[in-house]
Amino acid sequence: MGKELQGLQVRAFNTQIRSEGDEEQRVAGLGVVFNEWAEIFPGFQERILPGSIEPAGVVKSYFNHDPSQVLSTLESNPPLEIVESADGLSYNSPIPPTSYGKDLSINLQRGNVKGSSFAFFIPEGGARMWEENGTIYREVKKLLLYELGPVTDPAYIKTTAQVRSAQEALEQWRAEQADKPPVQRELRKKRLQLSTLD
Repeated sequence: MGKELQGLQVRAFNTQIRSEGDEEQRVAGLGVVFNEWAEIFPGFQERILPGSIEPAGVVKSYFNHDPSQVLSTLESNPPLEIVESADGLSYNSPIPPTSYGKDLSINLQRGNVKGSSFAFFIPEGGARMWEENGTIYREVKKLLLYELGPVTDPAYIKTTAQVRSAQEALEQWRAEQADKPPVQRELRKKRLQLSTLD
């Protein structure tokens, strides 16, 4: 992952990626999935709520999260297109006539591009976390989207950058919980238990 994306959280998943267009080659797929609990690593579950995504400036699309392989941005010509639905956030990006663009087109034809990935930042108050039966749950209600696009190996991202960024978020949450007085922690725990019953 390039230096530009260091410090951001990353998520990846297997999904159908397709090639579109005749004269203008494009790549399209589901970039973010809503309302599905995903195990980021053992003991840590996360889901992203609909309506939670906000662009962080000009959203970009890279191939394999590589800033040297830019496919498009929201301001490029032709532009990156992103559309939110009940299922998640879809993207449709032009493929530039570059050497890496041609590599992407060939890999799409051969079925070598297995999923999508996105890089984001959760602002303060953008998620709630709680612990239940030894499992940490995080529900994301606001995230700032920096980049999304196709990846050849989402499984690799899941076991590297994705786990590392989630572990850092967990460590920060545990530190915040430790700083709170015991009475405040119990009140927060009861409020979360009641909210999960709604």
